[in-house]
Amino acid sequence: MRKTSFHAGSRSALWRGVSLAALAGLSFAASGPALAQQAQGETTESEKLDEVVVTALKGGSQVIARAPVAIQAFSDKVLTERGVRDGADLIQMIPGASQAQEIGAGYRIFSFRGSGAGGPVGDGMIGYYLDDTPFGVPNNQAAPPLQYFDIERVEVLRGPQGTLYGSGSMGGAIIYRTKSPSLSRMGFTAESELSGTRDAGDPNYRVAGAVSIPIIEDKLGLRVSGGYDKRAGYNDIYQGAPTGTPYKTDANGVVAKNLQAVLLWKPTDRSTVRLRAWRFSTDQDYLNVMNSVDPPYAAYQGTVSGYDRRRANYYSGTITHEFDGLTLTNATSYQKSLPGGFGVALNLGAPLGIGTLINGGDAHSFVNEFRLATSGDGPLHWVGGAFYQKARGLYTFSLDFPSLKLGGSTITRTENASVFSEISYDLMDGKLVPLFGLRYFKDDRSSESVTNGELITSQAKPDALTWRANLAYYPTDKWMLFFNAGTGFRSGILQSQAQANAVIADGVPTSISLTPDKLRNIEIGAKGKLFDDRLHLSISAYDIKYTNLQSAFNTSIGLSAFANLGDAKTKGIDIEASWDTPVKGLNLTLIGNVNTSEFTNVIPAFAAANPRNGDGEDLFNTPPYNWRLDVNYQKSVGLYDVFANASATAVGRARNSDATVNTLDPYQLYRASVGVRKGAYEVKLFGENLSDERGPTAANGPTLLAGPRPRTIGVNLSLDFN
Repeated sequence: MRKTSFHAGSRSALWRGVSLAALAGLSFAASGPALAQQAQGETTESEKLDEVVVTALKGGSQVIARAPVAIQAFSDKVLTERGVRDGADLIQMIPGASQAQEIGAGYRIFSFRGSGAGGPVGDGMIGYYLDDTPFGVPNNQAAPPLQYFDIERVEVLRGPQGTLYGSGSMGGAIIYRTKSPSLSRMGFTAESELSGTRDAGDPNYRVAGAVSIPIIEDKLGLRVSGGYDKRAGYNDIYQGAPTGTPYKTDANGVVAKNLQAVLLWKPTDRSTVRLRAWRFSTDQDYLNVMNSVDPPYAAYQGTVSGYDRRRANYYSGTITHEFDGLTLTNATSYQKSLPGGFGVALNLGAPLGIGTLINGGDAHSFVNEFRLATSGDGPLHWVGGAFYQKARGLYTFSLDFPSLKLGGSTITRTENASVFSEISYDLMDGKLVPLFGLRYFKDDRSSESVTNGELITSQAKPDALTWRANLAYYPTDKWMLFFNAGTGFRSGILQSQAQANAVIADGVPTSISLTPDKLRNIEIGAKGKLFDDRLHLSISAYDIKYTNLQSAFNTSIGLSAFANLGDAKTKGIDIEASWDTPVKGLNLTLIGNVNTSEFTNVIPAFAAANPRNGDGEDLFNTPPYNWRLDVNYQKSVGLYDVFANASATAVGRARNSDATVNTLDPYQLYRASVGVRKGAYEVKLFGENLSDERGPTAANGPTLLAGPRPRTIGVNLSLDFN
């Protein structure tokens, strides 16, 4: 039974406030002058599916409908109309993607095509790139907690990206393209939002803005943007059993702040220098995980104030220069993740009782990539370069229970370098294009672990050679077929000798440095247009084999450690379709994935100790299907554009990596929005999680459950003078 008694008066006031804001917004939009040259709702040539341009393949711009890989691109307009505000929203629009773990608002791990099967351990399985350089540190898989306000485009590559993106991109890569300043005119964009969430006593609100200033016309420009997002808490906290009056109410509120600046300089017609500085912070009281998601509460918390804190500074610079038929690019970045982490109270029962778990740490990473790519019209296409990273990540933990006090830290360092190249050649006047690529990676990695004052060190120097082979066939201007095969990898986890000895004593081979896990992907696909180019289709079928999956291992003496568990495989089909229906202004978009997956060749002793990992068992964190249907409609009525969007998402039953919560039930999510636009002004009413689905959709244990944010209804006001 959901709670209905707390804050009843404030909720009524909240909904009245949202309704009044909506009416005020409609009046605001109706009275504003049409100052923008083009209404945002109009479809421009660059927004048509067969004209969307991507750069993720690093060989220059390419029309997505002709790119011979499983790739998606979402413009800022699409992200806005579909209500994407964080990574969890974006994942719903990617075939074969799922959320592998959730703890707090700033800590989420995502999975592509079974890449989360080994659990949230080790380096990342998906590469996250902010413009041209990666966001990430060793021994951490968390996605960057971006706000999506000032994003120009998000490009998503599914499947291993071992040649162009290297280690940490086994499952795929997500590239966030941020907006650059205009060098010819000043621009300004802003939006504000007010909403109410069921079970929350306070409103949610968000404000964001960006200004673009041409400092020297056609030469130098600056764009500054920022946002403040406050989401009210809805979780009640009990000191002991969940009875009586809660100790605290609405306790898991989130405040996210974001500030960035982009400086664009064109010293010559052939040269560009782009500098970017970004700072974010995400602060949450208590966590997204709780004892119960419906009604939402956390019990046995004592007086411990749970929290999740994430902060980072990110600086990057990209220099490009165009030669005759050749483009040079040099991209550099420095990431500093400031001290943060999470804290939570746990009830582990007798004899441990109630205590606290605190995880923390900080990190920094320096990256430089230099590459050259052909840019002429000839049949030969080539991209190649060198990559270097030097990074350090600190992880700390503390357990404080009446009968157990344990603390420690691990510092992981990596200094790695890669060289890579891909080459293709147009045959039959460009109808047949073979491609082949290689990447060689060398890592010098070390760790220092301290547990209750004892220092243990370990080191390893893994290397890897990955490859990609691709064959694209363009029989007509409307259709293309492709075959794509390739490999991916990531460096092995480092652990102490005591951990390794405990695993070996249980009959499972391991060492202080785990063997890097790898995968092989084979994929065939087709893209094309039907019904007078009104229906766009993209279908791909893949076969993936994971080798030497790295996994956590619970030893018989109770010491947590790591081992390579064995192999795994997954097969699936991705579908993307966009249909401009005969009804003018009505578009339907569908994405979907169906797959089968299983563990194979599991080390017998590993399977004996952890039977849920046995041969033939479905992979963890890999739903057998995910689907999303979007319905978009817009119509011009005099001086106004009326628009609406509705979506339905369905995710299948998935095995959970935590044994105490064996599976996560299938679930559906629904959202809708309707609005009106006049020139630069727009007002939109929206509803998220309309069916009030609670889940759980993620679980770290029976008392650490997470689900979607409860039903949220609100109004958004925006203006765009660009």
